[in-house]
Amino acid sequence: MDTGRPLIRNLPEALTPEQERVASHPREGRTTLCLNGVPGTGKTTALMARLAALLREGTRPHEILVLVPQRAQVDEYERLLAGLDAPTRGGVDVTTFYSMAQRFVALFWPAIAEQAGFAQPDKEPVFLTIETAQYFMWRVVEPLVMNQGYFRDLAIRRGRLLAQIIDNLNKAALVGFEHTEIYPRLSGAWTGTAERVNSYWQAQDCALRFRQYCLAHNLIDFSLLIELFHRHVMPSEAFREHFRSRYRHLLVDNLEENVPVALDWLRWASEQCDTTVLAFDVGGGYRLFLGADVHAAEQLGDCCDDTLTFGQLAEPTADALALAGAIRRTLDLPEVTPESLGVGPLESAGERPGDPRRAIADQGGGRYWISMVNWIVEHVVALVEEGTPPGEIAIIAPYVSEVMRFAIEDGLRQHDIPIYLLRPSTMMRDDPVVRALLVLVLLAHPDWEIEVGAEPYVLSEADVALALEVALGDLDPIRARHLAQAAVPTGERTLVDLSGENADQHGQRAIGRLWEQVGYQVRERYQDLYEWFAGYRAGEPEPVDIMLSRLFGDLLSRRGFGFYDDTERGRAYGRLVESATKFGQAVRLGETLTEQQMWSDYVQLLLGGITSAQYLLDWPEPDGEAVVLATAYGYLTRDLRSTYQFWTDLGDGGWLSRPNQPLTHPYVLRRDWPVGQPWSDVEDLEANREALGRVIQGLAARCTGKVYLAYSELGIGGEEQTGELLHALMRALTVADHA
Repeated sequence: MDTGRPLIRNLPEALTPEQERVASHPREGRTTLCLNGVPGTGKTTALMARLAALLREGTRPHEILVLVPQRAQVDEYERLLAGLDAPTRGGVDVTTFYSMAQRFVALFWPAIAEQAGFAQPDKEPVFLTIETAQYFMWRVVEPLVMNQGYFRDLAIRRGRLLAQIIDNLNKAALVGFEHTEIYPRLSGAWTGTAERVNSYWQAQDCALRFRQYCLAHNLIDFSLLIELFHRHVMPSEAFREHFRSRYRHLLVDNLEENVPVALDWLRWASEQCDTTVLAFDVGGGYRLFLGADVHAAEQLGDCCDDTLTFGQLAEPTADALALAGAIRRTLDLPEVTPESLGVGPLESAGERPGDPRRAIADQGGGRYWISMVNWIVEHVVALVEEGTPPGEIAIIAPYVSEVMRFAIEDGLRQHDIPIYLLRPSTMMRDDPVVRALLVLVLLAHPDWEIEVGAEPYVLSEADVALALEVALGDLDPIRARHLAQAAVPTGERTLVDLSGENADQHGQRAIGRLWEQVGYQVRERYQDLYEWFAGYRAGEPEPVDIMLSRLFGDLLSRRGFGFYDDTERGRAYGRLVESATKFGQAVRLGETLTEQQMWSDYVQLLLGGITSAQYLLDWPEPDGEAVVLATAYGYLTRDLRSTYQFWTDLGDGGWLSRPNQPLTHPYVLRRDWPVGQPWSDVEDLEANREALGRVIQGLAARCTGKVYLAYSELGIGGEEQTGELLHALMRALTVADHA
């Protein structure tokens, strides 16, 4: 998507000639048109202009289907529609492929349930989130791990184990091969020890058992959803007639981010609609690890009746793109520019061709990792003091650890500069607010038996301090630690009455000293919290989502408490409540599972570490008054745009290498990788370099000003920083200096 930040709400007063051609492209005749160009050349604006033109001409809104890769872009189109001076009643269908698939699977469920093999086809299915899928997967996998020694050759946490088995199922569905083929594909490409092959077989067995469990209990996880749509809904004549009778115009943004089965569907859908316009970002495909197939998307675009190449940048990103091109050359990768597309020099509107040296505002960081963080903070503060809005600044790293988040957030907070954290697919327990709330849930249910890593979970002083700091407000970590020592004695899981009313003289003196250290202004809020929990434990326990909602309304949202007038904390609170609600809807109570056991399992699952689902609350519009702190892939897939980018931790190997995933493989499980062909270190290096080249190209295309290069000699753990990106960057700058 070309828009990034600031987000589009209205079309420009004047369109470019290319955008005018798209807006006026024929309205009938089964015509297909593909728009090609690097990000930032106006393709999304062209699609929006066509959408507006269709509506102004009187096209019924419900006859238009707009397909985008993520929900944030759905919001972008809906904002445009809300501001159009054209009738939109009836609703343009702006959707992602996955949302569309779920809608049609639910619609045609009575017709497909029995033939798909569900044990109870007359009952409604339950659609699982990532979290509930991991919960049910663990119910399948745990006996195999505990009793039969599955995966004993791997040192892997439960959350990562479950995520990779589920990822294998998802890849099979998105690529379009049978889920029974996971083992032969992985084992056929493996060139290492036999123990890993055995682990692949065990992962296949777990996947098969999970699929049977879902069919037996009317559960639909992501992989089964895609299979149902691709293999049962799409081929049905009822669906085809429904589609033909409704949609006449198809618009597709970011074609390159689509998975193979979505591209299969688009090929069919384009033959049914009167007009189809596809937009393809050259150099895109950032969702490769999620199954995107850039080459297949390109082939689909090549099959269109007409193609239109966009070559002029809508914003001044030519210098940054020239820097990306120089880095790509040092990685032995081709440049991705309009020159390579045959449309002339890469220029910004009214600007001269780009120069990689002009793209760099400054570079540095020092010997130690923390000195690099301080360098970043200093330069961000300087930019803000010079008048740059914080929202025009982005700090981008291969990974954003909790240490990095805290160090940067703390440094900027001292200058009253907030951050907007974008770190998709992190574990919910890693969010300090969510972790604090889970501790509060445990304090409300002291009889729950929680195990993490096969060991009883004992609340630590740090856990309780975090919960009190987040809940009570106006409480720094040191005072929170003092209060935690008295509030929850070691080995206990209930709050202590610290009013002093029932204490003896010695106890009253101790409590008095405590409040002198912590602050008497906190005392009243703590006692309110203590009394709320005492009252809750005296009654019947409630579902976790109800309990949290009531705690928020009764106490934590009041003036003085930690969630009063704090939108970021409130968003995290809502995220946990929504997660709990969906968990409760999906997990049905049985004879062997009471409601409280179910909720105990839920908290245990989160504390054990699972990948979180993406909720609507996770996609707020970035705050223009906050500096973006994001992973590279989070920044790109969220399609942000900034005046200043800080490329951070450039010596870290994480820029090049992908996470270690011993039970899955993003390339071997692709449609274009032959079954049985080994995957060697040579292919691995080539794939990693190509992925790095895409990332750098994507970042540069979204930088309208300057880039700051931040690195240190030693990493966060004291290791020497020798990453490929830093070396490539230095070689590129050396060549540019001598050009």
